[in-house]
Formats: sequence, C-alpha cells, structure tokens
Amino acid sequence: MNSHLHSPMTTEARLQRQLEHNRKLREQFERNRISVSQASILLIQYCQTQRDMLIPTVWGDLDVKDDPFEAKTAGCGCSVM
Repeated sequence: MNSHLHSPMTTEARLQRQLEHNRKLREQFERNRISVSQASILLIQYCQTQRDMLIPTVWGDLDVKDDPFEAKTAGCGCSVM
C-alpha cells in the first residue's frame, strides 16, 4: 500500500481533528482582548485603590472590624471543648 494513500477512516479522523482545531481557533479569535499597556494601567489603578490588609507598611494599621482575615465570632465568642 502506498504511504500517500489513506483509508477513509483516517481521512475522516483527520477532518474531525481539523474541524475541532478550527473551532478552537475561532473561539480564541472571538475573545475580548485588551492591550498589555491597558491591562497594566488597570492593574496599577486597582492596586492603588484597593486596600491590601497584608501590607500595613503601605496602608497603615488595620481596624479589626475591617480585617477580612479576622475570625468572626458569633454570640459571646466562647468555645466549648
């Protein structure tokens, strides 16, 4: 059998693989994109406006009620072991 001839199953499988690849490329093409410079600006703006509780040297001491990492107690705050 010549190597350049393919059985119908192989040809069908190749077609399906190519169609799937085209579908994925089309999805990637249709995604909303922004430039790296725009993404950088947005990231800098976010970092400048959102208080990071883990960096008190930049943002100052944290009020306990504003700390999202502080365990919240319900009721009297007692635990029974």
